Amino acid sequence: MRTKRRLQAAALTAVAVVLGLFTVQGTYALWSAAASASPGTITSASFDTALTAVNTGQTTTMTLADGSAATLTLSPAGTLGPGTSVYGGVVVTNNTNAGGQFNTAITAGQPTIANVSGGTLAGYVTVNAKTAASSAECSTATGFASISTAGLVSPTVAKGGSTVFCFQVSLSSSAPSTVKGQAVNISLQLTARQLCGVPSGC
Repeated sequence: MRTKRRLQAAALTAVAVVLGLFTVQGTYALWSAAASASPGTITSASFDTALTAVNTGQTTTMTLADGSAATLTLSPAGTLGPGTSVYGGVVVTNNTNAGGQFNTAITAGQPTIANVSGGTLAGYVTVNAKTAASSAECSTATGFASISTAGLVSPTVAKGGSTVFCFQVSLSSSAPSTVKGQAVNISLQLTARQLCGVPSGC
């Protein structure tokens, strides 16, 4: 086992394949609005979106204090073997303190599956996803599909509300013995976009 957070997987009879850390990186879509205001006090609002890993409870805000995108590590639950899948997910919460209506939509981009140290395991690993109302749905095998080039878009997330992205990581039943001991890193990007509070946004 390379680290406690790496997912161990039996690739072939009693041989371990280590699936690299599954990371989610968050960003905000550009948003702006212009309006005239009378002289007085103006208070800025926070476009704050929180990410919580389903299996570990690890949390972060989508963007760090220095403005860079946060990275959250997901640890899929279960043992991955040829022809089987493991599951993980992330809860995304709209924590804005803006006044009025401030709905958002979250988009999960297509995953990147990268071999570690020149391996070939990535060619046998697939990632599917679905949106869900609760993290409990991430442990069920139904409803998963590949993420299109347009991404997987959540239902509208109201201020104070949450949505869940569930991920299914699968290893092909045709994975050869040559991939034993290899690892991959899986990453994807989440983007939060404001729906209300900007012109033509609602």
